[in-house]
This record gives sequence, C-alpha cells and structure tokens, in this order.
Amino acid sequence: MKVTVNWNERMTFEANTESGHSVKMDAGQPAGDNCAPRPTELLLCGVGACSSMDIVETMKERGQQLDSLKVEVRGERPSEYPMPFTDLYLHYIVEGNIDPAILKACLQESMNLYCAAALSLKAMKHVTYELNGITYKLYE
Repeated sequence: MKVTVNWNERMTFEANTESGHSVKMDAGQPAGDNCAPRPTELLLCGVGACSSMDIVETMKERGQQLDSLKVEVRGERPSEYPMPFTDLYLHYIVEGNIDPAILKACLQESMNLYCAAALSLKAMKHVTYELNGITYKLYE
C-alpha cells in the first residue's frame, strides 16, 4: 500500500492513494489555513472506519442484524511535542437486533486481531526513509 503526499502551499498538503483517491490536509491557524483535516485527525478517522468495517462484517457473519452503527473516536495527546496519541477512546453507538455479548466479542476481535489501522498505531517496528538519495533507518 502506498500514498503520495504533495505540498501545495503554506501548510496545505494533498495525499493521493494507490486506490485512486485524494485527501487534502492542512494545519490550523496561524501556520495553516484550517481548510482540511489534520493528519492526526485522519489517523483517528482510519481507526474508527477500520474497526467499524470489521464490526459490520463479523456481526453479519454471526447472524446479527445491525440497523445503524456510529463510532465517536477521541485521542488523548500530551501538550508537548511530538504529542503522540497516548490513549484512544472509541464510543460505538449500535442499533439493531443484536446480542450485546456478540457485539463485545466483535469489538475486541477488531481491536486485537483485525483492525490494521488500530494495530498499526502500536506495532511500528521498522521505519526507513530516504532524503536526497541517502537512506536512513529511524529504528529497526
């Protein structure tokens, strides 16, 4: 999987995905113009959507009837840089003819086994970057 991120102006960037989509990102004022989501907000969006996709699929496989699903995702960060997320809170609001125990199991499986977005936040093992033809290893 690959994305390409291009700088447009000030603090506005546009990412193009391998699947053919684009996402605009910006910083808040005064550095940016606040015309698009922050990259860190997109991380939270990814976790919410990825886990929700898991839940829709696994609940269907288990014969559960979902009528609606919404997830509110909140990330806690320290106030000093680099400000990585330290805690995630996902509030799922689900309606339908469902067994709460099955829903709970699906949620736990998503966050522990299937949701690549959530699992990636804690699983980064290797980062290599290249700058003007020189390759560096951030950590291995």
